[in-house]
Amino acid sequence: MLTLLTATGCRPQAWALCERWMLAQDYPGAVRWLVVDDGEEAQPVTFERAGWSLEVIRPTPRWKPGMNSQARNLLAGLDRLEPSDSLVVIEDDDYYGPGYLSAAESWLNHGELVGENMARYYNVARRVGRQLTNRDRASLCSTEIHGTALEQFRKECKPGVQFIDLSLWRNFRGSKVLAETKHVVGIKGLSGRDGIGMGHKESFSGLHDPDGAMLRDWIGADAEAYL
Repeated sequence: MLTLLTATGCRPQAWALCERWMLAQDYPGAVRWLVVDDGEEAQPVTFERAGWSLEVIRPTPRWKPGMNSQARNLLAGLDRLEPSDSLVVIEDDDYYGPGYLSAAESWLNHGELVGENMARYYNVARRVGRQLTNRDRASLCSTEIHGTALEQFRKECKPGVQFIDLSLWRNFRGSKVLAETKHVVGIKGLSGRDGIGMGHKESFSGLHDPDGAMLRDWIGADAEAYL
């Protein structure tokens, strides 16, 4: 079984798309999806899929503008895990191609901290995309964890650590696997609660994509969900 962990709240558009991308996954195994929602109003959850279970966790205090509750929310999900679980971090506003979970399971057979490097970011509000060059780590949205890496992940989810993925990949000393596949795109600029990464900022630079050709090249017909 794979366990997915998603921190969300005040992002109904992003959450609806996240449900869509998980429904499209070709992974045939059982999945447990932990959804930590700290928005004042609960996200509308419509997800149903045979062989999948979904648990919504509602931590308090609820999120308010200017608050960074990511670490708190991830810990709320981690508290539901067993040491033997295989964890896949799914971020609510990012794109996941249909083969992602199947690939993630295969990577977890070879390492305790695994993921997809060479991230691609795309800001849909500004129509700007960028291919990153992170060969030595994965973004949190494309990171999978089991074994001793779960405890390291828990240690990194603490106040003052703004970019948990950077700390996790830098500090973990166990087995790691990185794949240069193209299953994930970090989507920025959707409506609702602002993200904290560089791709959400006005200063984010890259290639301008006014007609959406770059995004269509990256994810095919699924680009229409954003364009």
